[in-house]
Amino acid sequence: MEFNIEWYSPNLGTPIVSIAEYGIVFNKASIATLGSPHSIKIGFDREKKYIVVIGVTEEESTEDTIEFIGKEKNGFIRINNKDFVRFILRYCPEIKLDKAKRFLSRKEGEFLVVDLNSPADINEDAEMHE
Repeated sequence: MEFNIEWYSPNLGTPIVSIAEYGIVFNKASIATLGSPHSIKIGFDREKKYIVVIGVTEEESTEDTIEFIGKEKNGFIRINNKDFVRFILRYCPEIKLDKAKRFLSRKEGEFLVVDLNSPADINEDAEMHE
């Protein structure tokens, strides 16, 4: 019998990525899921409404990557990037950022996938689709 198990760690919690007007915040579990990389590349799948993140080593870092692990404070990493958030909101107008919104994320191969269709807070889901 073959399983594809993703083990839950109570010390880390659920991988959550928050989106706010100023940028994106990764929690401890999402950082660990990415493998605590030096830098990241970040992209967006318009059709599926997924933010896709991949970790990059220091040697692979370019001007198109974003410094990551060096920005960690108290188990969180905040990436200030208003332009990327505006880009996302153009394709996801149902997301209202009057306060930060938390979304579930998961590992898919070497990527961290943030599903903008899956808010982490159940009440947020109802508010997003009103």
